[in-house]
Amino acid sequence: MATEADWRAHPLCGPRDTYPDRYWGPDRLDPETWRRFAALLDPAAEIAAIIAALGDATDVVDVGGGTGTLAETIAARVPLIVIEPDPDQRAHLPAQLTVRAGRAEAVPIADGGADAAIATWVLQYTDDPDLAVAELARIARRRVVIVQPAPNNTLVEVYNREAVAAGMLVSHHGYLLARAAADLEAKGFTVTLEHVAIPLRTPPGGAPELADILSRMHTSDPVRRAAMVAATTDFIAACLVHGPLADDGVVLCARRDYSSSV
Repeated sequence: MATEADWRAHPLCGPRDTYPDRYWGPDRLDPETWRRFAALLDPAAEIAAIIAALGDATDVVDVGGGTGTLAETIAARVPLIVIEPDPDQRAHLPAQLTVRAGRAEAVPIADGGADAAIATWVLQYTDDPDLAVAELARIARRRVVIVQPAPNNTLVEVYNREAVAAGMLVSHHGYLLARAAADLEAKGFTVTLEHVAIPLRTPPGGAPELADILSRMHTSDPVRRAAMVAATTDFIAACLVHGPLADDGVVLCARRDYSSSV
């Protein structure tokens, strides 16, 4: 069984030289801005990777339903319940989905109450990501799937430049993945990591508009937002010279034989 230190050495949990001493979050989640950002993404490859990771799961709990696109795809195959803490987000989910109010750190599902549990781009918004992972393991009989940004995710670099400009802590999603992988293995799962490419369409306003969107996802303070936009617009523009940016992710797939865990 690999330790957290072992998982930190995994290429998809990098970069190794900037591991934080502690969790930096929770990140701010502004539902309206997040939906504006999500509209720029092409989630096809990510959805395909998650469906493959779920394998023959017979039912799924989606902790944090996002826009509902992934949830709708899964729900067309097997029964699915979305757990979403924010009432604004719940109101924007497709009406045909089964949705319950709840937090990642306290999922309103019984022990082993689902064959599989997923949390995509969620851990950085939780108060306690370790507890959130423990909850996923508690409710899932056979599969846990987690998605977080990949080490080559340019938007994370933009986000961290924003943080430095505003005097905030920087993020490191390899830290979250390594801790999650070690915890899930300790609970009897076999864990694998897979890189997934997620293209990002450049908004009509180019670098300035994207810088504004990302700053609004980071803070509601107009002074801090101005500092963030000033610190990142030229960087984004320079990146766009080489083509559209990407919001690449890492799909963590945890599997176990339920019969051997009860």
